[in-house]
Amino acid sequence: MTRAALTTTKTFLRETRGFAAVEFGLALPVLGLMLLGFIELDRYAWATRQLEVTANSIAQMLSQSQKVAPAEMKYAQDSVMVLFPRVLQDSARLGKNWSDTVTVGMTEVGFTPTVPGCVTGCTYQAKVAWSGGSARRPCGAALMPAANNSTPSPTTLPTDVFGPNGIIVVDLTYAYQPLFAAKIFGPFTVKRSSYLQPRYVDNLPYAVAGGDSFVTTCP
Repeated sequence: MTRAALTTTKTFLRETRGFAAVEFGLALPVLGLMLLGFIELDRYAWATRQLEVTANSIAQMLSQSQKVAPAEMKYAQDSVMVLFPRVLQDSARLGKNWSDTVTVGMTEVGFTPTVPGCVTGCTYQAKVAWSGGSARRPCGAALMPAANNSTPSPTTLPTDVFGPNGIIVVDLTYAYQPLFAAKIFGPFTVKRSSYLQPRYVDNLPYAVAGGDSFVTTCP
């Protein structure tokens, strides 16, 4: 190989290495964003699952009673801090109270047959008996049936829960704060609800206390 050819070959190799460096420099931000995206997606999926577990756990607590007292309702709401510790991490990071990050609604829903005296093949109307916490369901309006996979709503219930016995409904709404690019995307609202029949009674009554403002009882 001549000297000129050898020089040309070395120059080409240097330029090739330069192209590789440029390509790596261009790809690095994309790879970094993809990695952050996977981390954020994992955090979101974990938080969503834990919120669902927390709603089910609170419903289980309330279902053990034959009559719910104000202290039990307050304890059930505050248990979110233990069952869903991420809410404390988020509130500390954002300088907020934990109750500003997640709202808790605990409701007893009663059912009456659409046709009085119905025994078999009945359809039912659902109404709130009492509701407490920071996200209460409204009194008065009948709750409408919705598809079982619908997003939880304060005015609907899954079709499958309509029946002769009352149910406990626990509604949680969580303002998920992204760890990365939070100022760009802002919080995402995640809603999860749990529906459970009381274990020992057909309908779970609430023990009204004087001056109690934590729970709304419906006529």
